Amino acid sequence: PSATPISSQYMGTLKVLEDKRVQKNSTKFDKADSLRAAVFQNWLEKKRVFLLELKRIEKNKAENLRNNTEKKEAVKREEAIASFEAWKKKKGREAKKLSEKKKLDELKKKKAAEQNEEKTEAAQKAFEKWKERKAECLREQTRKEKQSERIRKRKEEELVAEKKRDSMSAVEKWNEKKEEYMKQKKVEKILERRKQEIQQAKKEEKNKKAMEEYERWLEKKERKEQLEKKQKKLQAVRGDEAPSPWSPP
Repeated sequence: PSATPISSQYMGTLKVLEDKRVQKNSTKFDKADSLRAAVFQNWLEKKRVFLLELKRIEKNKAENLRNNTEKKEAVKREEAIASFEAWKKKKGREAKKLSEKKKLDELKKKKAAEQNEEKTEAAQKAFEKWKERKAECLREQTRKEKQSERIRKRKEEELVAEKKRDSMSAVEKWNEKKEEYMKQKKVEKILERRKQEIQQAKKEEKNKKAMEEYERWLEKKERKEQLEKKQKKLQAVRGDEAPSPWSPP
């Protein structure tokens, strides 16, 4: 309600009171104005009480709404905290599993590396032993070759000495033997060359037979492909006709 004074129109003090022609009826007007003023004041009091009650209700609603909002926010915060804690525990478990897996992988890699290192060492040792055996074999072979060479030279020297000691007939006999030996070697070479020629001829014959067999197979394959092409053309010409239960070769 406005704080300005109530107009005489609302208080029942009508302008007609100032009219001199109605002075005699002023008493009646005063009573009616007083009654209207009392009714109006009663209405104003009820309105004030109603407005106060309405403000109180609105205030309570606002208070309840704020409390409910705070409760909901508190519940949301608790749910968020609980979700965060659950997520953190899950992440912790996952991190632990990942760490254990990483440790297991590292252990496997370390074990594999150790095994590879052991294999490498074993292979190196085996190679060293093989190299030692190989060197020993080469030394033994060299020793035998030198011994054979010494024996050969000694025999040659003995033969030369014997030739010097023997007469010309002995020299001639030795020459004959040498010539016979050379002939024998020549015959052996001829036989060896003949053997190689026979082997080469057999190889060429085998290759020739293989080539002929391949050519026959190739020709058979080409005839088969040509026959398949002809059959496909016949099938294309016949269209949807049912295939014959027997086809000529």
